[in-house]
Amino acid sequence: MESIVALVIVGSLVIGLAIFAIHHHNETKRREALQNAANAHGWQWTDRDDSYASRWDGPPFRGHKRRARARNVLTGTHDGRDFVAFEYSYTTTTSTGQTTSTTTHYYSTWVIYLPASVPSISLGAEGILGGRVAKAFGFNRLDIGDPDFDGRFKVTCDVPEFGRRILNPALVDLMMRGEVWAWRFDGDVMISYRKGRLDPTDVIPRLDAMSRVLEHVPHELWDQYGRPATQL
Repeated sequence: MESIVALVIVGSLVIGLAIFAIHHHNETKRREALQNAANAHGWQWTDRDDSYASRWDGPPFRGHKRRARARNVLTGTHDGRDFVAFEYSYTTTTSTGQTTSTTTHYYSTWVIYLPASVPSISLGAEGILGGRVAKAFGFNRLDIGDPDFDGRFKVTCDVPEFGRRILNPALVDLMMRGEVWAWRFDGDVMISYRKGRLDPTDVIPRLDAMSRVLEHVPHELWDQYGRPATQL
């Protein structure tokens, strides 16, 4: 019996070491791919810069700032716009009274700097917090009057008039033709994110998608909030 127990323990250790080795190998390859992408496009890659993890509020920045991290940070210019992309993570702890477990949550995050500070607006997948339920929880939900769009996307905005001008027919058509993805304006930045670690193959496609949104912002809005549209 003791020999069987010993074999089980040894087998578990071998499996655990194998899983760790595979994970370490994959992470090394992913980090190298991000570094190669930075070199190819004239960007900068930094292993870790936690200042980005505490710089903004709102999704996906939900964790305690002392437990938040920003790794695999890419900074540079894409399509004439300054940006930063990084892997945001934070940890949560749960306890049953007898055992305590820690979970790390990962989000791929993209930030494009805007030429002016604008009212907040966010757009993401419609969920259970829609319509009257959203208002009951204090969300400034915005419906544009297009049933298909309003049923597919949840939009919140501090200034409804600004939100309706942003969500002009051309941008609505653009969003309806693609997959649902999250983005928002927060002061002088546009932020987008998704769950999971930062994949090198996702960096440029998401930056391109964000740029297409910015291309549909009416020129006069940038003039109104302080900078000429030619800077976008």
